[in-house]
Amino acid sequence: MGEKQLALKAQFPTDCVISNGLRRIEQNQFAIETWRLDCPTSLRGRSLSIGGLEKTLTDVLVRVQWLDSSILMTRLMPEKTRLDFSKEETRGGIAQTYLGLGVQHILGGIDHLMFVLAVLLLITGGRKLFWAITAFTLGHSITLTLATLDIVRLDPSLIEILIALSIVLMAYEATRRWQGHSGLTLQFPWVVTFSFGLLHGFGFAGALRNIGLPQTDFPIALLFFNVGVEVGQLLFIAAIFVLVAPPFIKPYRQSPVPMMLAGYGIGIMAVFWTLQRVALAA
Repeated sequence: MGEKQLALKAQFPTDCVISNGLRRIEQNQFAIETWRLDCPTSLRGRSLSIGGLEKTLTDVLVRVQWLDSSILMTRLMPEKTRLDFSKEETRGGIAQTYLGLGVQHILGGIDHLMFVLAVLLLITGGRKLFWAITAFTLGHSITLTLATLDIVRLDPSLIEILIALSIVLMAYEATRRWQGHSGLTLQFPWVVTFSFGLLHGFGFAGALRNIGLPQTDFPIALLFFNVGVEVGQLLFIAAIFVLVAPPFIKPYRQSPVPMMLAGYGIGIMAVFWTLQRVALAA
């Protein structure tokens, strides 16, 4: 939470010794803590718990690398604060973990959601909206996969700046649309959303690299993280349509002034993010 560390503590079996101390790395929205444990007996049948997790609204991703190089990974939450080592992680469990992480990432990524909202302002419905969202999904799925596999890698700070700029442009096009202007973006929105989707995919990949992927079930984790991103995106779109569905909202939905104000609001936020990210990269 800002510069403050949450009061969370990993509680290991009492006869295990931490052989090389705690290593802590803070990246983006994550604090990553790493230990090496020496235990007189196997951890099988024993447990790890996270003290204080039940009092928070956050999650802990536990990644265990055994001496034989096999990987165990699971997600602990306030309602599930203990990992039982007697239960082997199944592929279904990995899929569920990364599905939840994907949903959580997109719903917590205000910049990605503002881009989607700008698309909804530009295209209010119909086949164009379907194909625009589909193209955005296809675009970020491609670069998410390529970047996670280390086939393509770009400077993360540059990607964050370009993502903010993509929101500025989309907000600008949305306001122009409600001013009565047309153009290639409105006529062929899927071209723009696909192109910007490629940028956003690099952003998703950065978050996924910070989380880490299990070596043995890498494809499953990557696939379901991407599926989780799509589920979260669709939930956001559905929520927007529910909010604007009531009859008393209809006059405002068809009036250019509220739509333009929404577009300007998104654009102002995106300009601020752009300047902020340029300053951080300098």
